[in-house]
Amino acid sequence: MFELIKTKSSKQVGQALKKLELVSDIIPTTDVLNFFNKLTDAYTEAKVTKREIAKIQAQKEVLLTEIEKRYELYHKVFDHIFDERKVAIAKSFEIIDKGLNEGDKDLISKGMHGLSKVVSSSPFANIEQLSKMIEGNRIIEI
Repeated sequence: MFELIKTKSSKQVGQALKKLELVSDIIPTTDVLNFFNKLTDAYTEAKVTKREIAKIQAQKEVLLTEIEKRYELYHKVFDHIFDERKVAIAKSFEIIDKGLNEGDKDLISKGMHGLSKVVSSSPFANIEQLSKMIEGNRIIEI
């Protein structure tokens, strides 16, 4: 309360004191002081709460950024995995087509074998190992 008096002009202080006198006629002085103490406590608590909210919002932003970056990494990794499979499948079909054009059963067989190998293997077979690499602080070259 004394801080308020120090920062205000003498006219404002005089007006505040007049209001206090009016209030003190209705409410006992101790109750007025208790009221101002509670008001000061509420103001202090509001400032603390405001800081805590700002801290929580900052943490939220950090977590959202982390989730976004992790999503981008997973997206790139899976794009790369499936691009490799796409290339392998295309190569197998090239071999099969070449074998068909040349009438080479051995070449067709090799192409079919390569194709079945790519199609039958799961890109998620080593997902646990991939997850450990992504979650760890290791550099992954894509």
